[in-house]
Amino acid sequence: MKKKLLVFSALALSAVFILSAFAFGAVATKDIKVHYRNIKIKVNGKVIDVGSDEPFIYNDRTYVPIRFVSEALDKVVEWDNSQNTVIINDKSPSEISQQLAAKDAEIQRLTYQSSLLQGKIIELQKTIDELEAEKKKVEDKKKNAADYLEDYLYDEYSEWRDIEFDYSVKESKGDFIVTIKFDRRDFKSEWSKVTETRITNWLEDIYDFIEDEFPDYGFEGSIYDTYAKEDLVTFEESKGKIKVKFYDVDDDYDLADLEDDLNYYFGSGLTTYHKNFGKLKAYIEVDEYDYDDEIYITVIVDTSRYADEWEDVRDTAAADDWLYDIMQFAYDELEDYAIYGHVEDSKGKTQATFECSYSGRMKIDWK
Repeated sequence: MKKKLLVFSALALSAVFILSAFAFGAVATKDIKVHYRNIKIKVNGKVIDVGSDEPFIYNDRTYVPIRFVSEALDKVVEWDNSQNTVIINDKSPSEISQQLAAKDAEIQRLTYQSSLLQGKIIELQKTIDELEAEKKKVEDKKKNAADYLEDYLYDEYSEWRDIEFDYSVKESKGDFIVTIKFDRRDFKSEWSKVTETRITNWLEDIYDFIEDEFPDYGFEGSIYDTYAKEDLVTFEESKGKIKVKFYDVDDDYDLADLEDDLNYYFGSGLTTYHKNFGKLKAYIEVDEYDYDDEIYITVIVDTSRYADEWEDVRDTAAADDWLYDIMQFAYDELEDYAIYGHVEDSKGKTQATFECSYSGRMKIDWK
């Protein structure tokens, strides 16, 4: 059956089907047969949701809810019950102004949201750029690992213990080969004062840096005398520890040299152990003991001028550390010597005794 869809004007399009007949105020009803076919209403490309008021077909004409269609066309719909009349009018200027104001408010809201999103986009882009830069930095560091480590060594240790060093770093099969070079002829006195313990600690500090920055790399190398053209020290990492071998044995180093070194390093400037040491000074004497491989150290504290300072630190952990370092220094320099000694005040009264065995075991007894 051919069907007709009435195209109404703004006023006539949305005729409402009223199942009533009006004649001089009389009301009549009758039953009719209508057809529902899931008819949709589309205005300017947009489907109108009419809810349960579905359009239907009657006598080959399609009937649609007048209110929904009118409002979709931006009209105002009213029902005059006294006259049984549907009234459709254009919106008043005030209503249009209200709608425009609402639209402007929505535009402002969306503009504000857009600005917030734009700000977040800028922040995210900044974060992305920073991460990309960090990624490139890491990649460059891995690509130029040997140069990176060499620059670090020059920055941190171009001068160490008053000795000027040069560094050469090569990479081989996932290991750093580090050569630390200096002219011992120019730094003979400074080198003689550096103990094996200090050198070992220094190399361990370098290895700690490598573990942090390049955890997959090994570490080996040497300390090389450019004058004599020989290795003074070799080292290598094994199972997370540094093994150090010393070739530099100074046969000219004697007890007088040791005495000078002990006074230089441990006779003053002791606030590194504790601030209460203040300006306290001590004089250290080194003598042969009972056998050729035994020495005796006498530490004389100047209590005539620094009695208060000494009273504050004697028999404390800080004073213990000071005496342990004196013994360790002597033990490292003379290698396998047994060390005995005591501490006395300006009047010759013994304050403590100490000893370091051939194996390096130390003991301090305070009086």
